[in-house]
Amino acid sequence: MKRTPKHVAAIPRAPRARVPHALLLAALCAGFAGAGRVQAEPLPPDTQPLPLSGAAYRVAQQGYDAYGRHDYAGAERYAREAIRQRPDVASLRLLLANSQAARGQWREASRTLSDAIAQIGPDATLTARRREIDTQVAALARPGAPAAAARAPRAAPPGSGPPDYLTGRAWQLAQEAYKSYGAKQYDAAWREANDVIALRPDVLRLRLLAIDAASAGGHDRDAWQAAQDAQRRFGDSQALRERRTQIGARLAPAAVQAAQAARARGDTAQAITLMHEAIGYAPSRLGNRLLLCQMLLEQNDMPGLEAAAGDAIASGAEPVLMPYVLRGYARAAQGRAAQADEDFAQALRSESATPLDQRDARDQRVARAIIADVWTAQGQPQRALDLLAGLQPAGDDTDTLIAARRYYAREALARPATAGTPAERMASVASAARPVLDCAVDEYGSACDVYAADPGFAARRAAIVAGQRGDRAGALEAQRQAVAADPRNPQHRLELIDALVAAGDTDGAKREARAMLDTGLVDALPPLSAAYIAQRAGDDRRAATYFTQADEAGQLPPQATGDAGYSAYRANFDALAASYFKRAIDYGTSPPPGVAPATLLQLQDLRNAHADVTRDWGFIASVNYRGSGLQPGVSTGEVPGSYNNWQMGVEGYWRPFGSLGDRNFEVYARAYQDVGAKGDAPSGVSTALAAVGARAKPFESINAVVAFERLIPIGSRAPSDWLLRLAYSGGIGTERRLDVPSWWTVQDYGEVGHYVSNGWNYGTGYIEAGRTWRLDTISPKLTVFPYAVVGMDYDSSINHSVPVGMGVGVSTRYWFRDTFYDAPRSYVDVTVQYRWRLTGDDRAGGVFFGAVLSY
Repeated sequence: MKRTPKHVAAIPRAPRARVPHALLLAALCAGFAGAGRVQAEPLPPDTQPLPLSGAAYRVAQQGYDAYGRHDYAGAERYAREAIRQRPDVASLRLLLANSQAARGQWREASRTLSDAIAQIGPDATLTARRREIDTQVAALARPGAPAAAARAPRAAPPGSGPPDYLTGRAWQLAQEAYKSYGAKQYDAAWREANDVIALRPDVLRLRLLAIDAASAGGHDRDAWQAAQDAQRRFGDSQALRERRTQIGARLAPAAVQAAQAARARGDTAQAITLMHEAIGYAPSRLGNRLLLCQMLLEQNDMPGLEAAAGDAIASGAEPVLMPYVLRGYARAAQGRAAQADEDFAQALRSESATPLDQRDARDQRVARAIIADVWTAQGQPQRALDLLAGLQPAGDDTDTLIAARRYYAREALARPATAGTPAERMASVASAARPVLDCAVDEYGSACDVYAADPGFAARRAAIVAGQRGDRAGALEAQRQAVAADPRNPQHRLELIDALVAAGDTDGAKREARAMLDTGLVDALPPLSAAYIAQRAGDDRRAATYFTQADEAGQLPPQATGDAGYSAYRANFDALAASYFKRAIDYGTSPPPGVAPATLLQLQDLRNAHADVTRDWGFIASVNYRGSGLQPGVSTGEVPGSYNNWQMGVEGYWRPFGSLGDRNFEVYARAYQDVGAKGDAPSGVSTALAAVGARAKPFESINAVVAFERLIPIGSRAPSDWLLRLAYSGGIGTERRLDVPSWWTVQDYGEVGHYVSNGWNYGTGYIEAGRTWRLDTISPKLTVFPYAVVGMDYDSSINHSVPVGMGVGVSTRYWFRDTFYDAPRSYVDVTVQYRWRLTGDDRAGGVFFGAVLSY
């Protein structure tokens, strides 16, 4: 609704901080001096700091101080000097005009404001003040206007002049009343005005003087009663309406607060009576009318709600959208569907009748949701769907509101149609479509928001308030209550998941997300929200589908494309994932104005993911000296029974199913042999061995690989066998970083294998810990990693000992084949170690070397 202060967010308001309405009140009071009130107060400088500095600010401050001392001539001088220095500031022009008006120079004040508007533009405060001053100029032109005593009416000869001329005793009393008013002796002016009214009750201007005197003296109830009496005697007029508006605006808030107090103590009848009184004081204040509707709704008083909403429509209070919707709901809840539809039609027509720049888009969407609730409860779900069909996403909480209403209507369509009795339909409308009015009362009256039906509204608000004060446990409990009150509300489920995450219960959040998927309630959410729920539940295939729906509907924001890419990546939609990652990288490197670019780590993760999702094949070549297990994933292994020699090999692999996200499946072929063996150990072509096999990483979160391959002998000393292998690798800081020049690195690797035919077993493993440096002076793609190492080996074809060694080493790695969208996809790694034997035979000690090309 249009109101001040305006609150349009879908989340229920927590108790709000009080906005300094004194600023607005002072601006209004400055103009509405009324006929005979010559003082217009400026905006207090401590309420609205001037947009000035230096000398101009100091001069303006002196002007305001002079005004506060009633030194209006001085205020005028200071205002003119400040305007000379800063002619662009509207508040200085207003100070000058108010100073002139306070001295009775109304026409000069009007010219000052006209000049200001011509030079600065149609500033709202300037144009409003000019209208007020022009009204005063016109009032002073009328005979008997209550201005200064000098303008008091003169006595006229008996029988001459207009019929409201005063003579004799009446003239003398009126002159005294005007003098008292001009001297700001308002109580005396009130008494004297009433004395002359007793003699001449037929003169309206005397009534206006009495009203103004009572109002200026702070006796608003007396002024109100005098205005009411004048209206009954003389009929309504612009002058009386203006005074009632001013006086009623001051009386209404007290009545609203009294009504709220009565409501709090359970005296609903008194609260409703006081609200009617408040509405009488300020009939155009829609917030107060909506507060009355809230009280009547709480009492299930549908006839009363209908009447209150009808009064709001008849009063001309703007906008009329929600009063029509509330009256339509009240009529539908009483079984008068045709009349309800008339109100709903008027509400929908009021949308198009309202100028575009004055429309409240959120209220329009909420209004349609309430109407859809009524029609669905009446058994007309297709009508509700048609009503909501044209609504496009707004990017706020109403997207969830509208999606839920569409879901409810589709559900109702899928159920067998049951007409029900009229009483049942009325009860269904009253409960299922019951709107929520959320009103806040302060010293200025009431401001209200309207929401569609939500039985969990109060609990949801309690959760928000608890969250704002940092009470996560309280917020979680309140959110559970909201879900219990309205289990079919997807917004409450969504917020419960958020509350579980905030409380650290990620497993609980995943269970709730899974339940939303299993029950189908996720389809009551907009596609983007549904995507994140599916992602939270671990169903990346469905998440990717929802992300795609959001993208096709234009609802996927650029900052969400990375999340969409990861879901598509894990769901094995490689091409889709690659496109999302590209968009995320583009957005991260060139965000719109006001948005910070993505961090280097974020971009690096995205480029790593894009490089992986676009990789279908590769090869690895290696050369090792006593190097079994130097690097995880090397292509060659020792020929069983050999050690202390060189090995070299090459492997090619292919991913027939794509990247598979955090899992993996590859088929490969490799060949390797020993060379340079010492003594009579076999080496050369006689040890050449080929293998074909497949390997898989079956778990997302565990970097374990299982492989099964067929060994095909090439040389005479190579075995023919089936080999089963299991490997694990892990660590921290193993990837190249761009955000820091050096970082701690720990990496570990372990592998065991079994030769099926020969019955041999082997095992190898190590752990390395050190610090990696990026050698930017040479190339940012070059890193060096000095470390300490502990390693072990086991080979049952040699003996059953477990040699263990400890030592130091250094590895250098050069990364290459990177692009704007890809992190480096290839590297060359060279490693040298020296280990001292701790246990076992001499395989545990000595020099170790390894070189790997991964492409």
